[in-house]
Amino acid sequence: MRRRVCVVAEATTSPGRNPLLDPLASRLANELIDLVVWDPTTCIEVPPAAPDADLYLLKADHPAALSAAGCLADAGARCLNGFPATEAAHDKARVLARLAAAGLPVPVTRLVGERPELDTLLEVGPRFIKPLRGAHGIGASRLGAGEAALAGPGPWLVQEVVGTSNEVVKAYGVGDRVALRRARFSPGVIDVRRDAMDDPDLRFTGLAVAAARATGLECFGADFVETQEGPVLVDVNAFPGYRSVPEAAAWLVAAILLTMEPSR
Repeated sequence: MRRRVCVVAEATTSPGRNPLLDPLASRLANELIDLVVWDPTTCIEVPPAAPDADLYLLKADHPAALSAAGCLADAGARCLNGFPATEAAHDKARVLARLAAAGLPVPVTRLVGERPELDTLLEVGPRFIKPLRGAHGIGASRLGAGEAALAGPGPWLVQEVVGTSNEVVKAYGVGDRVALRRARFSPGVIDVRRDAMDDPDLRFTGLAVAAARATGLECFGADFVETQEGPVLVDVNAFPGYRSVPEAAAWLVAAILLTMEPSR
């Protein structure tokens, strides 16, 4: 009997938004598994009438998609990543707290709910500001004194600036398999150029896997800034797009097969 995997995704009609789906579908077909895609961000019933599937891949970060995924999990659906880890990963304060509790290197960070407090922090010196619940770098920027109005609506995570350039190292992982890419930080740009690292520093790989374990994620992305003291983790996210990582489809198929085993 053929099995079915459903990807919970958003913007499924946007060209280039979900480049992983075609190679993933092809590889799953070789395992006699059908792949279907469900976008719950338009208009759905409550509770949602999702396609029947043996496993749901929680790829979307839209609030409506997260809500629909929560309904699926409440009804007993098997999900990858698990819903509790997926939900927590979209709260950046919880992510940073879990990373810090695991002893991983993160910037000094404050959670700020009101603009006067943000103004006060910026008077001390430039800070890196990001929305508490954000994605793709939207709304994230480095701000200085008098620029709090540019931060958009709160609450915000306010981090001390680390590193001296706009370059970040991005890790894309499934389990203990990790690919590293260099990229320039470009807020809100999904398809930013990513360059493979010729001589990757294994510290990034080890920290990325440790970050995934600390946050309970199987499919994950992690962003690092390089400093004189070593890599610093500035963000971890659930189920990235894996652009520029051609081996990701094979990694995901292995994780899917493992997750679908009856004993799990």
